[in-house]
Amino acid sequence: MHHHALPPPVRHTRPRGFRGAATAMAAVVAIGLSTSHAYDTENVIVVIIDGVRYSEGFGDTSHTYVPRMSGLARDGAIIEPFLNDGYTYTSRAIPAIWCGAWTEVSTFTDPDCGGTQNNYSRSPTVFEYFRKQLDQPEEECIYVLKDVGCPWKASFDPDYGPEYWPMYHSEGYTDLAVWGEAQTVLATYEPKFLMLYLAEVDQAGHSGDWAYYTRAIATADRIVGEIWDYLQADPAYAGRTTMFVTNDHGRHTYDWTGHGCDCAGCRTIQLLALGPDIVPGLVSTTPRTLRDITPTVGELLGFDTEDATGASLLEILKPAVGADGRLPVARADLRIVPLGVPFGLRRDFMLSLPCPGFTALTVHTTAGHLVATPFRGWLSAGDHQVHWYPAEARGGATAAGVYILTVESGPGVASTLTVHLP
Repeated sequence: MHHHALPPPVRHTRPRGFRGAATAMAAVVAIGLSTSHAYDTENVIVVIIDGVRYSEGFGDTSHTYVPRMSGLARDGAIIEPFLNDGYTYTSRAIPAIWCGAWTEVSTFTDPDCGGTQNNYSRSPTVFEYFRKQLDQPEEECIYVLKDVGCPWKASFDPDYGPEYWPMYHSEGYTDLAVWGEAQTVLATYEPKFLMLYLAEVDQAGHSGDWAYYTRAIATADRIVGEIWDYLQADPAYAGRTTMFVTNDHGRHTYDWTGHGCDCAGCRTIQLLALGPDIVPGLVSTTPRTLRDITPTVGELLGFDTEDATGASLLEILKPAVGADGRLPVARADLRIVPLGVPFGLRRDFMLSLPCPGFTALTVHTTAGHLVATPFRGWLSAGDHQVHWYPAEARGGATAAGVYILTVESGPGVASTLTVHLP
């Protein structure tokens, strides 16, 4: 358990008890949304390579400095364009990856660091979602990075917070040393979720030494290949682990020694995904951002990232199947019917189930973003009335608009549209 002098609490309008446990992302077949049935992925590794410019990475058609990642991409998926759509510097972009959202970053007096000032994220992070919703201990969720003296911390969110922070392993000064530490962590703990931060490329870029910069990229590329080889050779990970490789920002188009503006060089980053649920050999041209990584981790491992503003990268995932090996099917005898008027503090719906089973009702925007999970649990066959409180949405009342209601029960799925007027 972490013990900290708490900063001023973050206030939210949603009652704490309203937040559910891990929820599946429901299917709306008609518009191409996916369902979160059982994936083969049981573990996720996220590798962040700080400060690679796209033109020295996948943007170089000869892949001079990233030959190993280029080869791995034939068995995985890449996204082009993949973008940093906010602040193109590390102190804001790394927390955005953690949170799946651009979050405010504040400071607090950190007793783990001798009472010095340290940064923390104002929004919940992937670490906290994973640990709380899946009831995972600290050793199953580890953040490995160089020795920075005092690692930035996750959130003090009243529904998550220090009790659900990751294990921080901050040792070594070079990327190779940090990778050596990560191997020890993997062998010792076999965590289900590990984030590895490689900082040396950005350090090399700022040095102004082109040879050092490109050599650091080649080293990071080698490390990514060795990570994947390690995972495939370890029975705890082989065939059941998905790895994402990305970076937080690029570098100036006009000056590779710096970054921080909104030029294409700073904004364009990269995403490589490998694993049993990733479509092999795919180059997706759907524009995506670094905010979409954490929701995708949640999609694969089965937890909700309710404060994230990104969306799961469903287009790079194979169709998921249920425990019985079947895809979900639309059923005429499984129904969801809105009741009453489309405004007010509470919206009522009738669920009609042909048979008993585990049931989830979700609300999404038409763009596929999860808004709420009004119900998740076991229901008997028959009619059941459930409620949605749109005024109590996290971050403020739900905006007026058209929303997708989806009920998933057993192997069946049914969807309808509803209008919400505050």
